[in-house]
Amino acid sequence: MNTNKRSAQAYRGRLSLPLTCLAAALLAARCARSTDPTTPAVFTTGADAAHVHSGAKIDESPSVDSRLAAVRAATAKYHDISAALDAGYQLGYRGVVTGCISNPLGAMGYHYFNWAKMDDPPIVEDDPEVLVYHTGDDGALVLGAVEWVVPKALWDAAGNTAPPVVFGHSLHILNPVLNWYVEHAWIWTPNPSGMFADWNPRVTCP
Repeated sequence: MNTNKRSAQAYRGRLSLPLTCLAAALLAARCARSTDPTTPAVFTTGADAAHVHSGAKIDESPSVDSRLAAVRAATAKYHDISAALDAGYQLGYRGVVTGCISNPLGAMGYHYFNWAKMDDPPIVEDDPEVLVYHTGDDGALVLGAVEWVVPKALWDAAGNTAPPVVFGHSLHILNPVLNWYVEHAWIWTPNPSGMFADWNPRVTCP
């Protein structure tokens, strides 16, 4: 199975692990459950505090940036959040990650998930599962990053034994409660921590 392309034959299992925050206290993590986009959520576990790439070589060369042009072209229309909603993106996924996500290292913002893409294990570089918005100076939502996400349970159930890869970066488990493979790319809001860093010190939650 070509895990870099979605196809009609792709395994479309449903996430079997409960996505709750009940275990978060054991890991000192906290998930926001409010549907109010002004409600912050903070992930501050030791596992969350640093960006880990599961051994992948970190490549942020100009050639990689030029390859990201296809992702920018594919997502430019989503600067208008109504276009994202029309395309099937919505705030949060199955009751979790519904608030503004922050960390002492910076913030991410609000995650708008396409549930169909989340439930489809293959990763497509120019078709990310998540659009990440943050508040601009005028309080309006601004598209800052994209994120490739696949629940590890689905990825493993599809027969994969290694993490998915985008642009030479292995997706990593940032929050062990959620148990998702994730990778960010700050293609619209510059990130002094790096294009593929999880946290952006220039982004804050209200």
